[in-house]
Amino acid sequence: FRPRWVLLKISSTTGDWVTYDTSRETSNVESQYLYPDTSAAEPGGSTPRIDIISNGFKLRQSGQDNTSSATYIYAAFAENPFNYSLAR
Repeated sequence: FRPRWVLLKISSTTGDWVTYDTSRETSNVESQYLYPDTSAAEPGGSTPRIDIISNGFKLRQSGQDNTSSATYIYAAFAENPFNYSLAR
């Protein structure tokens, strides 16, 4: 399914929860994000961080949100939770 909202956190080290959604940026590649567990303002940015595609999501940037030897917790909620996905 194509996610509408993705929540991601590194669990093997310390890190913040990060939220991506398709309402902040209507075209793919997402660079806008939020830290829901801090009181910081919306940090945003111009560096592509995540692809939200028709069959899931793909992390684009290395760092806290994308380390090959780390363990992550994530949740993704569908934009169209029915039988047919919508390509992007």
